[in-house]
Amino acid sequence: MTSLRKRFGSRVKELRQATGVSQEAFADRCGFVRSYMSRIERGRANPSLDAVQILADGLGVEVFRLFIVSDEPDEVGQVLEVPFAKDGSYFSPSTFRPQTKEYNVGDKGRGNTKRFTDFKEALAYLQKQRAAKKPAKWWRPDEKGQWGLVTAVRWTALPVSALPLAETPE
Repeated sequence: MTSLRKRFGSRVKELRQATGVSQEAFADRCGFVRSYMSRIERGRANPSLDAVQILADGLGVEVFRLFIVSDEPDEVGQVLEVPFAKDGSYFSPSTFRPQTKEYNVGDKGRGNTKRFTDFKEALAYLQKQRAAKKPAKWWRPDEKGQWGLVTAVRWTALPVSALPLAETPE
């Protein structure tokens, strides 16, 4: 059986990659050196409880979600199929634009970008695009915090508990 440290590290790496942030940028966000971040993700470090909290905050998830490493549905049995981009990032509640309090989906150009204030409504729009054999596209920040458009290359079912939390609108 894989050790808890390795499973934890894999989960941190999975969630970090899903945000589209590089290991170095994420380490900076957390106040860690990149080599420590690398050791965490490879299961070679034993992070303190304070470090676990910092990682969760940096990923925008509750601490317990860092320990969910199964492909099984979460405790409520809810699973969502979400689009993944080529870089491994995926559409999630963390793609919420704090400035406008919206999810931006659709193509570039006037009238082509749709704005939603609810994650599930935005996801439903992307699913309709998929059903119509059109590429699902959404806006998300890159590792420098610049917002850009990405296109789905695949759809994968994820337990709801694996999705990062959205920022709370004010």
